[in-house]
Amino acid sequence: MVVEPLGGRRWAQSLPGAAGGVADRQLAVQGTAGPHLDIVGRHRRAVAAAGRSPVTAGVARHRGRILLAVTGAAVDAPHGGSCAGRGDGRTELRIMTLTTSTASAVDTGVCVPSPHGVNEVLGASLAGEGENVHLWFSAVTADGRWRIYHTVSADSSAAWSLPTAVAGLTPAGGSDRALLPSVLRRPDGWWMWYAGHDRRGRGVHVGRSVDGRTWQRRGVAVDRGEPGSADADGVNCPAVVEATDGTLVMAYGAANSRGIAAAVSRDGIAWRKIGPILHLRLDGPDSRRVWYPMWLPTGPDTADLLYAGQDDHGRWSILTAGRVDLALLAARPTPLPLTSAVDAVLTHIRAAVTANYLVEPDYHRPAPVYRSPDGRVEQLRPSTSPVFAVREGHGRPARVVKLGRDRASVEREFSGLQALARHYPVPAATLHYRRGQAALVMEHLDGIPLARLAGTDPDRFEAVLDDVAARLAAAAQATLLPASGVDGPSDHTEETPAVLAAWAAELATRLRPWARFRLTLDGEPLDFTLADLIDFTHRRLAQPPAWVVHASGDPHLNNILVAREGQRWWLLDCEYAGLHDLEYLLAKLVTSCFKHTGLLTAQATTRRDCLHLTANVGHPVARRVLTTPWLLDRFARLPVDRERLAAHLLPLLYFRFTTSDGRPPAFGVTALVLAAGTILGER
Repeated sequence: MVVEPLGGRRWAQSLPGAAGGVADRQLAVQGTAGPHLDIVGRHRRAVAAAGRSPVTAGVARHRGRILLAVTGAAVDAPHGGSCAGRGDGRTELRIMTLTTSTASAVDTGVCVPSPHGVNEVLGASLAGEGENVHLWFSAVTADGRWRIYHTVSADSSAAWSLPTAVAGLTPAGGSDRALLPSVLRRPDGWWMWYAGHDRRGRGVHVGRSVDGRTWQRRGVAVDRGEPGSADADGVNCPAVVEATDGTLVMAYGAANSRGIAAAVSRDGIAWRKIGPILHLRLDGPDSRRVWYPMWLPTGPDTADLLYAGQDDHGRWSILTAGRVDLALLAARPTPLPLTSAVDAVLTHIRAAVTANYLVEPDYHRPAPVYRSPDGRVEQLRPSTSPVFAVREGHGRPARVVKLGRDRASVEREFSGLQALARHYPVPAATLHYRRGQAALVMEHLDGIPLARLAGTDPDRFEAVLDDVAARLAAAAQATLLPASGVDGPSDHTEETPAVLAAWAAELATRLRPWARFRLTLDGEPLDFTLADLIDFTHRRLAQPPAWVVHASGDPHLNNILVAREGQRWWLLDCEYAGLHDLEYLLAKLVTSCFKHTGLLTAQATTRRDCLHLTANVGHPVARRVLTTPWLLDRFARLPVDRERLAAHLLPLLYFRFTTSDGRPPAFGVTALVLAAGTILGER
């Protein structure tokens, strides 16, 4: 498909080896099965309005309706029926319905009777069984005893039997507390997971029952975590859902982080933790606590994750974190174990590393680098997001600690590493919490950046880059989504579309002295000028993306670490992981091959109204990577808009256009011309 010329030269937009253009390929992709994404809570919405008392809920489908059993006085609604506690400060348990079209809860006016002597009701779990709806909830009596109660409705939740306390769930050797149940009906009977106290503190316990009223306790299912972990202070408010293959996924409140973590199991008794999955937001209805999760199954292996959020004013709401692919969530890796030594090191870093080590360095002078007196902590990267190597004793580094710009940035990076692990080799990681702050802890990997390998071992560089490109292409193909179908805008790094457009505008001013000069490259006259490329960039960069993919957000070659020997590699820095513009991500990889490898050197001379460029690309690997479609051929199956891809080159080469001597920026212009020619091609 031939598009309009740039200054007289005609450029081709077709993908290498493809019979049709981008539009033809988009139609083919849209006809395939939808992608599966492991993104939890990207866009959150309120389901029920805010209130002062804690809001917990159980949710289930029954006879074509979605029922919510809501505890607390969280929703202003008509007061039909009879609820204990109205007007005397005690909580109530109300039945609502969830309207999927508006994602909002509607009060039915039905209240569940309260057991005698109960002061507070908290937690609920609903389950349908034929015509009946079963409800379990926890309540505390005047003497401070928490117990779990059961009631049933034979008319689809319009009326409920008087609740009775269930038997057999009190944790052995602990206080008389059993609360916040989550119940599933399985082929071998009823299963319940609930919060209980024993000698180790609060954890999730498990019980089984034939009739749902009398239970046999089966021990601790999920216990407290290591010092500094998200659930080190306790495991709370479980919610369990079952996938089609029998895998159980538990979401639970992690007390140390005040967020929601998850675990998976095959038998319901032994569980593998996969770490935090839903975090606090900086502001909004869940800025203080993300708590009380609940699952609403929506398909064979999908479920909506609902939860209660508390804001900075103490108000609670019921919110939805969106649809979750249970199989992908269950496949997340086990977080890196935390140790007491790492916990102590984090305490030291927070106390001893002063502000002058945590600023963006001035690249024209040496930056201060922190080293602890005992040699156990060494700063690897001076930055507002500093990274430290942690040694056990005086041996080799065992862990890497990243403080991040703030709590949200390290939590997002951990979630990115966990979700992208199915596509890329990534370092094992976990989160460490202390006094509301979070840090990312990763395994230490002995390697060198892929960019540096280009100058020392070009053949190995090419082999690794080939594998990297293949993995990127496969991950993009697996997570490809039409941008128009994404709920909300795509995610961005610090290089937002507005920033890129501003850089392009600034470079247009900076390059104005040479904008209309005729160009030659290695003695060959070119049929376009810098002005043509700048105008092309402005026009195409302004157009929105057609496709987004789930990616790390910053896939340049210094973020790819290669083992000292062989071709093993790892993808680093997932702070901006999310759904990203397909062309932007490929442009980051393309420009990194120019900017970070040293494979290109260039000269520029001016004579009258002509700018002569000389590209020095010596090694055969450099010629293949920089001057042929070798790299883009790896992405030939994707619906890449080559014009949009080329339009990202100018702003992403921004810092390579800086000169202080009034001469034309030889490297920047040469890299731009080479890359644009390779991407757009000739017919």
